[in-house]
Amino acid sequence: MGLFISIFNGYSQVSESASARLDRFLKENSNITFTPLVSDATEQILRHKVYCIALETTNIYDDSGKDLDEFIVIDDGTDVQSCQKFRKNTSMDFFLDHLHEDFTLTSATAPLFQDLLDILYPVEGWKLDKREFFFKDGKWYFLRDAYMRSKQGFEIQVDAEGKITDMRYKMKWDVPDRL
Repeated sequence: MGLFISIFNGYSQVSESASARLDRFLKENSNITFTPLVSDATEQILRHKVYCIALETTNIYDDSGKDLDEFIVIDDGTDVQSCQKFRKNTSMDFFLDHLHEDFTLTSATAPLFQDLLDILYPVEGWKLDKREFFFKDGKWYFLRDAYMRSKQGFEIQVDAEGKITDMRYKMKWDVPDRL
C-alpha cells in the first residue's frame, strides 16, 4: 500500500503526515491477498505462475459491508501482467510468451486449454452454457459468450503440429460452419 501512496504523493504534493494517515487508513480498511492458482492446465500449458489478487475493502463511505475486487495475473518472474476483461477485438501476441515451448493445441489438449481459459478469463456463471470449442481450417475457436446470433471468444491459429502461432479475442466472430 505504501508504494501506491508514495507514487501518489510525488505527483500531488501530499505532506508526509497526510501520507502516513492515508497509509494507516488503507491498512486498517483493506486487505490484499495473493493466491496461487495451480491446476493441471496452468502447470502443463504455462511457463509462468498464475495468481488471483483479492483486494477487500471495508468501512468505506460509512458502509460496514465489504467490497471485494479480484483479478487474475501472470507473473513471469520479472513483470506481472493482468488477464484483462475484453471490451474490443484484442490481439494476444503477449500471451504466446507465457506458453510452454513444447505445448501444442490439439484435439487431445483442447479441453485442458479450455480449462486454462476458464481460470484466466472466467465466464460468468450464467453464461457457462455458452462455452464450446472446435477446430476449423487451421484455427481453434473457443466460444466464451453469445448474444442473439453473435458469438465472441478466442480465435487461435495453429501450425500443422498444433503450435499456436496467433491468438486473439474477437468480439464478433465470423465463425465458419462447424461441419
